[in-house]
Amino acid sequence: MSLQRRPRPSSSFLYCVIASPVTAYFKAGAAPVTLWVSETFTRAAPGGTGAAKCGGNYAASLAAQAEGLREGCEQVVFLDALERRWVEELGGMNVFFVFDDGSLQTPPLTGTILPGITRDSLITLARDMGLTVREEPYAIDQWQADARSGRVGEAFACGTAAVVSPIGRVKGRRHEFAIGDGRSGPVTERLRSALTDIQFGRAPDPHGWLDRVL
Repeated sequence: MSLQRRPRPSSSFLYCVIASPVTAYFKAGAAPVTLWVSETFTRAAPGGTGAAKCGGNYAASLAAQAEGLREGCEQVVFLDALERRWVEELGGMNVFFVFDDGSLQTPPLTGTILPGITRDSLITLARDMGLTVREEPYAIDQWQADARSGRVGEAFACGTAAVVSPIGRVKGRRHEFAIGDGRSGPVTERLRSALTDIQFGRAPDPHGWLDRVL
């Protein structure tokens, strides 16, 4: 009698941590990047694994990322899988929008977006600075309108590898607009400095985020 093996959740696992020095995520370092709005592909759908940091979620971004590269963009921005309207996240990082009143907005964690540690850290740091941070949906058409009117003057991506990366321009089949003057803005720079100063020990760590490894 043969035994049939069926896919099932693992009953045990081995947790490993690999540490390695890396270069900047983008070739241009902290220079503003251009995003491609993916309308052909989606990264995650409700009820899936979009909120899990697993290999399949990164694999799901590769075809869209290749499309973006062909269009001269460094990264891709995904819209929601149901309406293809709401900005969700980039290929491997979260996104923030900075408004002309100094407030920030980032898409909410509804199960299709990675709850990144960098995202959470930046929300905390921004509120420490007295800035308002909203976790609310933001439509791609509204982003284009707000960027063109000047209501949104900065936007940035964030993640473990990308840290804080300014967004200078957004392109797509139905969208094309610049963010502010296309350069990194003061709020973006302030948050990047605050985060990296804690990471490199140049500033106190008031939230107890750091652990000594060696």
